[in-house]
Amino acid sequence: MTMPFTTNRQKLGPIEVLQDNNHFLVHIHPENRDRAKKIAGRQWDGERKVWVYPKDLLTYNALVAEFQKDADTFDIRRPKTKRPAGIKPPAKEADGEESDEQLLEELRSLRDFSEGQGKIHGELRQIRDMLDSINDSASNQNRSLEELRENQDETARTLKRIKFPKKETIKTEKVEVLPESLDLDKRKEMLLIEQALLTVAYAISRKSESFRKWMELHHPLENPTEFVHTTHEKLKEQLEKIVCGKANLGMKFGELVYKVQQENLIYSNPDDPDKVIPILRNLNILRNRFAHARGVFHRYEKWARSILYLMNLALVWQKIMMETEDGHE
Repeated sequence: MTMPFTTNRQKLGPIEVLQDNNHFLVHIHPENRDRAKKIAGRQWDGERKVWVYPKDLLTYNALVAEFQKDADTFDIRRPKTKRPAGIKPPAKEADGEESDEQLLEELRSLRDFSEGQGKIHGELRQIRDMLDSINDSASNQNRSLEELRENQDETARTLKRIKFPKKETIKTEKVEVLPESLDLDKRKEMLLIEQALLTVAYAISRKSESFRKWMELHHPLENPTEFVHTTHEKLKEQLEKIVCGKANLGMKFGELVYKVQQENLIYSNPDDPDKVIPILRNLNILRNRFAHARGVFHRYEKWARSILYLMNLALVWQKIMMETEDGHE
């Protein structure tokens, strides 16, 4: 007995195929990213959580073939094809009847000019009458305002003559929130500094909720080595998904960054000053210092490098994360 054909490709979430002024955009569940990766020219935009494609005819046809049948939203238009170089559009022939009609219209305009002058004079008289009425109203309002000021002045003089009982002065004591000098050997005060750094990093990440949830689990000052190693593995997973569609490929972090750069796989707004590739390389250098430290690796150096890692991480977090902002795939 012949079994009917089935497909094991499961649609795990909504699919939206849209466009902006310069690109086609595909929003698809991260576990269905293999479909998005089939189409050449892809770039991952972690801030918008979409795959970005060039807006050309070849890409349009590929998107139609892959997504039009099962997309929840498919709202893209076929790009206009450009006229080959050297070929001019056909010249538009002059229309004799249209020229004659235009000439007659101009003659009628000249004939009506004298009649229009009379109408203009009448409208000017109406405008002058309206302005006179506005001036009269303004004068009446000024008189009313003068009377109101006089009444207010009289009320103020009356209140000055009345003696009110003095209110008792309430003394307030100064409440200290921060110690005058921080002792980083004390865990409580060290964590106070750590929390301040995390607040700054959260703002730099553009208040990414997935970044905030990740940092709730890690401590860049209390345990800098664990923070850097664990977070670097997290970044490596995301890069593997962007480059190859799945994690645990055995590629080194530097190799992944190189492939992302060569194939231009991460979308970057031309006006964005934060360039992803140099920042990823900085992160890898900082991580390697933790992994291959020789000799004395003082805690102050660990703190310094962990803080640098934290701030660089915040700059690129949203650009490479494939997770949604609730922290799920």
